Amino acid sequence: MVDVSAEVNRLAELDEFTGPAVAAVLDATGWTGERRNPAKEWATTWRRADAHAWIQGDGPSVQVEFTLWHRDVDEEWSDPDTYIDELYDAATGELPNLVAQLEAGVSGGRLQSVEEDLTDGADYIDHTAWRILDKVVLAGVKHDDTDAPVQLVVVVRDGSADAQDDDGEWL
Repeated sequence: MVDVSAEVNRLAELDEFTGPAVAAVLDATGWTGERRNPAKEWATTWRRADAHAWIQGDGPSVQVEFTLWHRDVDEEWSDPDTYIDELYDAATGELPNLVAQLEAGVSGGRLQSVEEDLTDGADYIDHTAWRILDKVVLAGVKHDDTDAPVQLVVVVRDGSADAQDDDGEWL
């Protein structure tokens, strides 16, 4: 699994959490930009080894999601419910290793656990979240849709209240 603790540290230190600033951090840490949205001046999807990163939002504030582990859901499995439970268990079993990696990483000493819900309404199977400077860092297991893979992700986003639009949705 790719270690993104250096990226998390650099992202946390950004004064302006914009697409171009996040893209510059990814580029500087060895990620390769893969897909460009013609409406944006930066690549929105990135790859390093078997990990992916996705810069989401239009700004001024964005969020970046690193997918470090993913397994596709096989609809042809003899018992899909058992299979999906096994995927959830496998991903949830990897989460403590990821949390330990982040907490031991470059910015680990600055990660602050908090009691508040930092999921921003997203539905995670399991997660751990912190604040670092004015950013939110979340490591979690998710499965967004029956056609989507089960994923182990790290999300970094601006944690300030002004990063939300008028309806409370992330930009």
